[in-house]
Amino acid sequence: MIRTFVCEKEGCSGNSFYIESKDDKLLLTCKECKSIYDIDVSYYDYTILSQCSHCNNDTFKVFRDTEKEGVYLKCIECGNPPEIVYLDEEGTQINYESRVLNNIKDRIVSLDQKIFSLEKKIDEVENGQELIEESLAYVSKFLTEIS
Repeated sequence: MIRTFVCEKEGCSGNSFYIESKDDKLLLTCKECKSIYDIDVSYYDYTILSQCSHCNNDTFKVFRDTEKEGVYLKCIECGNPPEIVYLDEEGTQINYESRVLNNIKDRIVSLDQKIFSLEKKIDEVENGQELIEESLAYVSKFLTEIS
């Protein structure tokens, strides 16, 4: 179930927050009373920036999934999510398309390695079959010479 995150400070019922990503945590600062909350977001493979992806607003409503880990953010001005940045293996900021292309490249390399391994095993089976056929030919020749 998804629930709106509301400030827990006594006397404050603010539900608009400034956000900041820091060390696998999402820091939420209540717009009303300035109380700070942190949420673990280490399971995300991206970094959430502190401004809207559409209107550059810096205030968001925060929604949490109570059944699974998950945080959803919505700009209070336009309803869009905050800006998101992905990092590659070297820690360089990349966009979503580059991330997808890198993932596809990695999968292609992995598939290529598996295909090479399968080709090698097939060659070994073929060589083994030739050896068995030669051995059977020698046994057959030996049996015919004995009889």
